[in-house]
Parts: sequence; structure tokens; C-alpha cells
Amino acid sequence: MSSAFSKRMQKTATRLLGTYGSSVNLIRAGTKVWDPVEGEYVVSPSVTIPLNSVPVPVNVALVNGTTIQAGDMIVRADHSVLPKTEDKVSFNGAEWSIVAIETKMVNDDVIAWFIQVRK
Repeated sequence: MSSAFSKRMQKTATRLLGTYGSSVNLIRAGTKVWDPVEGEYVVSPSVTIPLNSVPVPVNVALVNGTTIQAGDMIVRADHSVLPKTEDKVSFNGAEWSIVAIETKMVNDDVIAWFIQVRK
């Protein structure tokens, strides 16, 4: 159930990440579309979506070598874009693969996404 408090938390997270966040982009791969002229499936170009987010390194104490590896980062993003595991994240001139996505919620509203990424 959505509430005034959870909506206020969404706005606060978006404002703070927009003010103090970094330049991070979500790269969504193009979809396969049937081209009747070519007579085959054609992949549309990928789409770059800017994120209100900040990348932070994973706490060294959490590295276990399997699900969390040394060098992994957590991109903390606001609720405005729904990330998917097949997307990529781009920041600091590098493209990172999404390993896991954690949802941060208040009541039924998504406040933020914690996206674990790996080179």
C-alpha cells in the first residue's frame, strides 16, 4: 500500500542522488525486430538511459569469491528506471555487467535499486 511517507522518501532519494550522484548510464540492449524487406530479424540499436545514481565499492568484508567478488561495485539508483539483469551500466569510461539487483522499498513503493555490477 502506497503512502504519503513512501512517496516523500522516493522524492528525497531522487533529489539526493541527483544532487550528489555521478554520471552513470544504463545501456539497454536493442530488441530483435522482424524486417520484412531483409527477410530476417534485425537487432535495433541499444538505448542509453541516464540514471540518478552513485556507484560505490562493495564492502571488502562481504566478498565471498562467488556471488560477491573483489572489484564489484554497487550502483545505488533511484526508482525512476527499472533495471534488468541483461542491461549494462556505464560509468568512469567502462561498461559493467549487472550481476544482481536488490529492491529497496517502503510500503509498496520502490525507493531505490541497489545494482551489483562487475567488469
